[in-house]
Amino acid sequence: MAKRFPSESRLGTKVTLGGGFLALALATLYAHASPASGYELSVYSGTPVAVWLGLSAGFVVSLVVAFLTPGDSRGVRALALGLGGLVVAVFVALPIVRGYHYYGTHDALTHLGWTRAVSEGTMSPFELAYPGLHTTAVVINAVTGVPLQQSILLVVLLATLVFVVFVPLCVGVVVDDPFAVTIATFGAVLLLPITTLATHLSAHPMSQAVFFSALFVYLLTAYVLSGRDEATFTAVGAALAVASIGAVVYHPQLAAHLIVALLAICLLQYARRRGGTTASSEHRPLYGQTLFLLAAFVVWTEDRGFYAGSLEYFLGAALEYVLGEGDAGAEVAAGAGSLSAVGGGIGEIFLKLFFPHLVFVVLTVALILGVLSKVVSTDRENVRAVTTYFTAGLAALGALFGIYFVGAEAGMHFRVFGLMMVLTVVLGSIAFYLVTAGIQGRLRRPARATLAVCFGALVVLSVLAVFPSPYVYHASPHVTEAQTSGYESAFETYDEDLELMGLRNGPNRYHDAVNANEDRMRLFTGVPEDALEDPLAPQYEDDRYLVLTVADHEREVHAYHELRYSRAQLEGVADQPGVDRVHSNDGFDLYLIRGTAGADA
Repeated sequence: MAKRFPSESRLGTKVTLGGGFLALALATLYAHASPASGYELSVYSGTPVAVWLGLSAGFVVSLVVAFLTPGDSRGVRALALGLGGLVVAVFVALPIVRGYHYYGTHDALTHLGWTRAVSEGTMSPFELAYPGLHTTAVVINAVTGVPLQQSILLVVLLATLVFVVFVPLCVGVVVDDPFAVTIATFGAVLLLPITTLATHLSAHPMSQAVFFSALFVYLLTAYVLSGRDEATFTAVGAALAVASIGAVVYHPQLAAHLIVALLAICLLQYARRRGGTTASSEHRPLYGQTLFLLAAFVVWTEDRGFYAGSLEYFLGAALEYVLGEGDAGAEVAAGAGSLSAVGGGIGEIFLKLFFPHLVFVVLTVALILGVLSKVVSTDRENVRAVTTYFTAGLAALGALFGIYFVGAEAGMHFRVFGLMMVLTVVLGSIAFYLVTAGIQGRLRRPARATLAVCFGALVVLSVLAVFPSPYVYHASPHVTEAQTSGYESAFETYDEDLELMGLRNGPNRYHDAVNANEDRMRLFTGVPEDALEDPLAPQYEDDRYLVLTVADHEREVHAYHELRYSRAQLEGVADQPGVDRVHSNDGFDLYLIRGTAGADA
């Protein structure tokens, strides 16, 4: 057999990389040329198969080249990692690439309204507790001319890229080995902070703030490891202070969570220095940076009612827990009951949503135990130090998670979980590296390829659940132009003396988006679960409106498996006596229900 020279091997690798970039480019162009023609229940099923094949090809090339490239080919590996990052960028940007009018319901619609108000000058950014998302979107809109609803989605993409870039950079500060950075890059593309429960790939300031916190964690790590011998004021320290201000402005709740983690690290540093630990004395203390973040938090939130609301929440949650009145268990039971009704189960949904998280949690726990038991070599002092500090932060955030959980307030504990995943993906990547550090040089290429396949499988399992879809018993928050124009017409023409109803309080958030309400609209009501079982007109004494959309139909029938409303009930509304369709387009119907209850009295 002829021997393959290194130059030939590298040429083949570069050609393979070129093919990966070409596949990505063609997939992106095809996705752009195949825009959504109406509401799509799932980003996954709505996107053409050819697009997924192209993205998959690009990602497989990235994964294989990055794992199989020899250690002295850093430039080739960097290109491979860049290709992987671009694939993730296109994946996250699919709602933009495929021409979605907007992506995001519930909070995302309210934030769209606030962004419009800031853009039009009817609301000052300083009236908002967390104006980062809105002001950034307004700047993008002003500079590029991209519509506001698309500008907001670009901010979501930007936040995701910050996470994907700075997680591996953080690991690179701790471990001076390109293989560790490679592992961390593919750990980052798992997008573990996103759960679709309380953190989302739509306009949601806390979700984007959690992603941006990867930059804060990177600067924090570099600052601590820079050593006490450095100058009092350093570029990294200044950058960390700026990042602290950014965290506060982008979302004070994230800043509060970071303060909790930093205080725990400060206590650990103080205790270790009091105990005379030599290694700790070489690390830069975080006391000043923590005080600065705390001061910025106090200044920004002092006149925004944050303290009173938070204190009331925490005290109330703690009191309910002590008295045994907390409803966390009831909420879990209710969720389990709903899943069972649609043919799912807690175990199934846990594996779909959290299996990759579980893998990285196990890796992180193994690393922590390895450091505590001194299995991790003492010559890896940076690894031991960062693991210890992050463990303190995770312990503090874990306690905060518990407090939120017993309060059962709108899934707030999963917001803390998202931040915990930022630290976990860093530690988990380091653990993965320590376990496999010898693989690059000691095992044959097929073994390293198997390692790449295993990592690829984790990525697939993770990205399948980051967009809401029937796979996780949710509907896509895709907002079509027909839905928006339908609600705009309805709000302009409906008789305000009559009640306006929708499924699951749909009109309220659309009113926020269309009219840029300063306060969240709660004027409109939802249709009772059993209302559509019988004719509507005899159930009401007064006339009222009912909104039904294509999105409502797809969600209730296909995502929720007719749990509350059946296909026959939804399609039969138009044929009911006393119900008139007064406005309609391809995705929106407005009905007038002429109440007849008590008419014969």
